[in-house]
Amino acid sequence: MTDASGSPTARQFIDRFTRASADDDHALLGGCFADVFLAGDADGVRPVPRDLFLAAVPQRRKAFADAGVGQSSLTSYTASELDDHYVLIRTEWTAPRLNGGDPVELSSSFLVYRGTGPGIAVAYLNHRGL
Repeated sequence: MTDASGSPTARQFIDRFTRASADDDHALLGGCFADVFLAGDADGVRPVPRDLFLAAVPQRRKAFADAGVGQSSLTSYTASELDDHYVLIRTEWTAPRLNGGDPVELSSSFLVYRGTGPGIAVAYLNHRGL
C-alpha cells in the first residue's frame, strides 16, 4: 500500500477502516462513521444512518461474491488536510476476480472529521465500484 500523505488522522482512519473491513468487525467499522453521513455515487447523494449502512455490509459482500469478485484490498491513498477539522482521503483498491482475470479496480473518498477522538467519516463517495 502506498501512503502519499503525511496526515496522522488519515493513517489512523485508514488503519481502522481496513482492519475493520478485513476482520468483518462491525463495531470497529461503525466507529469509522458518523451517526448519519452522506454517501454519494454516480446516482447522487443521500444521508445514510450508520446502522443502516452496517446492516447493508453483508449484502455488499454477497453482491461482490455473486459477481465473482473477492475481498478488496487497499493499494494506495492520498490525503488532503482541508483545515484544522477535516481531511479528505482518496483511496484506491483492487479486488481479485475469483475465476481469474484482471482484478477489479475500485476508488472511493472519505471526508473525515477530526473532532476530539479518532477521525470519523462524515461523507463517503464511491467513484468507481461494482
